[in-house]
Amino acid sequence: MIGLVAVNGSLRPLAAELHAAWPDSSKVYRASAGNCFGPPEAITLALVECEYVICFAPLPGAARLFDYAGHLSSKDKGLLCVDPLRRYVIPLSSDPATAELAWEVAAVLGVQPVITDRRDPRETALAEPARQATPGTGGPTAAPAEEPVLRIPDPQDPDDPDSDLAVLPRTLVLGIGAGSGTEDTEAMRLLMDVLRETGLSRQSIARIATVAGKGDHPAVNWARWCLGRTPVDEHPADVLAAVPVPNPSAAVGAAVGTASVAEAAALASAPGGELVVAKRKSAHATIAIARTALRGRLTLVGLGPGPHDLLVPRALEALRSVSAVVGPPDAVAAAAGLLRPATRRIATDDSAGAAATLASHGHDVALVALGDGAALSVPPGAYDVLRVPGLPLDVRDQPREQHQGDPA
Repeated sequence: MIGLVAVNGSLRPLAAELHAAWPDSSKVYRASAGNCFGPPEAITLALVECEYVICFAPLPGAARLFDYAGHLSSKDKGLLCVDPLRRYVIPLSSDPATAELAWEVAAVLGVQPVITDRRDPRETALAEPARQATPGTGGPTAAPAEEPVLRIPDPQDPDDPDSDLAVLPRTLVLGIGAGSGTEDTEAMRLLMDVLRETGLSRQSIARIATVAGKGDHPAVNWARWCLGRTPVDEHPADVLAAVPVPNPSAAVGAAVGTASVAEAAALASAPGGELVVAKRKSAHATIAIARTALRGRLTLVGLGPGPHDLLVPRALEALRSVSAVVGPPDAVAAAAGLLRPATRRIATDDSAGAAATLASHGHDVALVALGDGAALSVPPGAYDVLRVPGLPLDVRDQPREQHQGDPA
């Protein structure tokens, strides 16, 4: 669980915005300096109840509050600070999981992560706040189709529709056009504006697409990091030139060999799909969003005997990439510490049926079980099935091999 502490009333909307993105994995602690439940008490309670705590306050104030609670130097909590001017998110813990959470906060709020333990100098420097991109006209925005959100009853309260579990599919492709004058954060700022206007979710963005040679552009790289290391597709200009788009540009065609980059690239990476957000422009960047035809993926993951250090690397990669993890309660609990904060956790006795239903609606799902997962099976459907076996459950029960000179 992620605790969100707003130290005063003016910061509650910022905390509420992050909570709205992660309703099932975060909790807002509303401090009020004028009563008995002030910022120190809110921080202390959040630290007791949560694994990660994000304080919405100036950095010195957040550090003082964490220090007051005795957790500033603790290694068992992930501590972060979001400054009141909505410029930065700063991890105060040095572990990789907290740094990764900072990138996810940055993607939701459109702020800049200040990571001090990475090698990229753009990420280690506490730079001036990035200038807000000014959206241009660049053609109409298509009315996005309704998000294909699948809701299933909460096993704990199946009769209450307000407690239904909702899972977003990763079916959107972000097309980016960027020139030599495009600032690092410009495309991401433009994307955040578009997401706020359309109601689409950044959690649904599965890929980034652009023209060949622009995959390493700073603006594309920045968006990739903010969207959780999203894969980037590069398409040759002649391929993009053959893609029908609603807003071609003769000037772009003369410059790069295709009359469209953002729209054409998004469609090229969404085979059989449709454009849901037409070309949008800032000063030097262009984006468009396409939705690929729905075809889910169901990964059967064996978690092994339980300890995380015995998990096979491919299983960890699968768990970090899916939008939902389904399984019996003990298996979902065992996997919880390996998941991204926004990943849905669905513990149910009918785990195979729930996972198959999600995958058939286009979701990327992991069905988990303790042990090697050999008994996991799902009915055939309109989804791809992958299997990632784990170590046998009885590994921990195997006798240690004796060597000469070992104590008996």
